[in-house]
Amino acid sequence: MNLPAVRVAPARSRGELRRFLNLPWRLYAGDPCWVPPLRSQVAGLLNRRHPFYAEGENDREVFLAWRGGRPVGRVVAIRNSVHNRFHDDRWGFFGFFECEDDLAVAQALLEAAADWLRSKGCERMVGPVNPSTNYEVGLLVAGFDLPPAVMMPYNPPRYRELLEESGFAKARDLLAYRSSVHPGSLDRLEKLAGRTRAREPELDTRPVDLRRLEAEIGLVLSIYNQAWEDNWGFVPASERELFCLANEVKSFLDPELFRIATLAGEPVGFLLALPDVNPALAILDGSAANPLRLVRAYFAGRRRYGLRLLTLGVVDGYRLRGIEGVLFYEGLRAALERGYRWCEYSWILEENELAKRTVRLMDARESQRYRIYTRSL
Repeated sequence: MNLPAVRVAPARSRGELRRFLNLPWRLYAGDPCWVPPLRSQVAGLLNRRHPFYAEGENDREVFLAWRGGRPVGRVVAIRNSVHNRFHDDRWGFFGFFECEDDLAVAQALLEAAADWLRSKGCERMVGPVNPSTNYEVGLLVAGFDLPPAVMMPYNPPRYRELLEESGFAKARDLLAYRSSVHPGSLDRLEKLAGRTRAREPELDTRPVDLRRLEAEIGLVLSIYNQAWEDNWGFVPASERELFCLANEVKSFLDPELFRIATLAGEPVGFLLALPDVNPALAILDGSAANPLRLVRAYFAGRRRYGLRLLTLGVVDGYRLRGIEGVLFYEGLRAALERGYRWCEYSWILEENELAKRTVRLMDARESQRYRIYTRSL
């Protein structure tokens, strides 16, 4: 049977963007591990008014692949000027990749993204990132039997072959670890935390104050952009970006699981863990407009099964003084008090041996592996 030729074109009209947003519902139909994203959130990340695109620093082009009148794949090409200025390189990025199991479609999509990035002066193509490493990042390459934790991606196993057969190679792997939440780990950490506090009497830790969220985000931003600046792929976040993200998660954020550490009044580290609200998102099925689904999702979200530790970092000059252990201890204690059953630690760069050793103290084991791909342009 002769199939219609693949046609790739920018998705710019309201109808085309709607087809872009809706495509995953057909591709993932019947997949029990896929968690439908809120369409409004994905649309927000593509909107040039989003803080990521502030003042024209960054840009993107949205592409749809068609066979006849049927959308069969999608991708976004992303120029991240902030990244390139920080790293002094000319990388271009791709993200929001979804595709039928069809190599011709994947290659046509990725070539369209590559052509756009070349036109913007980029010399290398890296991804997937949605739309940067401060958001969802990576292609799932191992651990397909588990649904993703909150704010982690998911895709079919076949996507790996589609990218690699399109000329992409591994740049880095990002790891997710999981463990049960149990008091045995708390006993070990309590001793470490006690010794640190005795050695560092000016160390103070506290939960964030949601009533002063804007001021708190300023503190967190100063820590984040110092603590992670040497990590591979790091992109400095803006205050507007973090504030936007905080507002998205504020409704289910637990201040006891979002903790700031100061030493002699100087902000030096923070820990952020989020309840895994993906079971509630699955009920919403991409939209919060249905009242019945919203009620069901609310009660599903109140069941404290899982937790994801997103970030635990200390600024350079204060590391290896036990501050990480104190934050870890207090976060685990709060998780136990609230009845969480398991915790995912993600994501961790594959070369970060210190972080991997730390989560193994929680008896954590690698549960999923995500890959960042690259190719020259």
